[in-house]
Amino acid sequence: MSLLILDALNIIRRIHEAIAEPDSPDKVTDTIQSSLRSFKRALHTHRPTHAVAVFDHGGRTWKHELYEAYQAQRQPMPPALRDGLQIIQQALPDQGLHWIAIEGIEADDAIAALVEKWCQYSAEPVTILSTDKDFLQLLNDQVHIYDHFKDAWRDAAYVQEKFGVKPSQMGDLLALMGDAVDGVPGVDKVGRKTAATLLRIHGHLDRLISNADKVGGQVGVNLRKGIEVARLSRRLVSFKTDVPLGLTWRMLAQVQPTYPKKDR
Repeated sequence: MSLLILDALNIIRRIHEAIAEPDSPDKVTDTIQSSLRSFKRALHTHRPTHAVAVFDHGGRTWKHELYEAYQAQRQPMPPALRDGLQIIQQALPDQGLHWIAIEGIEADDAIAALVEKWCQYSAEPVTILSTDKDFLQLLNDQVHIYDHFKDAWRDAAYVQEKFGVKPSQMGDLLALMGDAVDGVPGVDKVGRKTAATLLRIHGHLDRLISNADKVGGQVGVNLRKGIEVARLSRRLVSFKTDVPLGLTWRMLAQVQPTYPKKDR
């Protein structure tokens, strides 16, 4: 058994941005067709026993209630592409792929909740298709992340090489360095390398905060000033998993056999 979770908007927006032409109905049509081919290819590549595509519902979430500036600078989706999502969603069941969008939470939360529930249900692997770095904090021996566009696994070695920390430290790293795309503030003037160094020394954010008075130089000054911002940022990069998804594993089961044999 295995579960495949597709971060649907991550895939669709990446495809849309890669089409080198101005926004137009033709570009949206190309995005829809390419996205549906990508979803189909993902099923054929990974051959899961269970699969689901997760979309953002849209609107405010608990993170906006926590921090009003959350995602305030993010560019909105072009209206034509937003309308095109309905076409994709309507086509997915014909490809044997169930999809969900849960009001009040992000797709990230729904994906993390699915991962948690699957790991409670089964010891078999779960794979997330996404390039979103937030999911790297979920990596472990059972939870895998796949970059659909580079055909590459994002494992612990990748996290160590790119970010200088372990997957279990990614949430703390993101809290310290912030994320301009999502409007996560982070600690002033603490970038990725500095954040990674602090976490290698102190292990995790709570211990770093407890020892903030021992951190020297301007980094220490900034850290002590930014303790509450770091705590807020840590919540903003976390996932809300205690949410009803309205799913059963039977609903996500793939009809077998559905895939051609792999070439040896």
